[in-house]
Amino acid sequence: MSYLLNSLAFVVIGGVLMNSSYAITEVYKCRENGSIIYQSKPCQGTGQTVADKLQQEQQAKEKRIAELREKEDRLQEQLKQQPNKDMTLIKKMKHFKNKISRSWENFKDRFTVDS
Repeated sequence: MSYLLNSLAFVVIGGVLMNSSYAITEVYKCRENGSIIYQSKPCQGTGQTVADKLQQEQQAKEKRIAELREKEDRLQEQLKQQPNKDMTLIKKMKHFKNKISRSWENFKDRFTVDS
């Protein structure tokens, strides 16, 4: 039992130490001569860490998602405000289709083509 407790304590303390040491280390992603290099010193030019770039990308994604949600909410509100129409359009389309087909049948009955 004490072995399990010691092992658990070791794992917890080791995890805390590893996380704290990882947070201190900054990694820079640089592009030199067409290849990507990860290094601990800032790049020439931007000097942003990988974590900074990932954070900016995440913020941009969250902003885009928020914009899309606002647009969806706005469209849902517009849809709710539209009057609820019956199926009159479908009925009108069926009536129009029937009228055309009756006209075509009448036209064929009037004019016959002999071969």
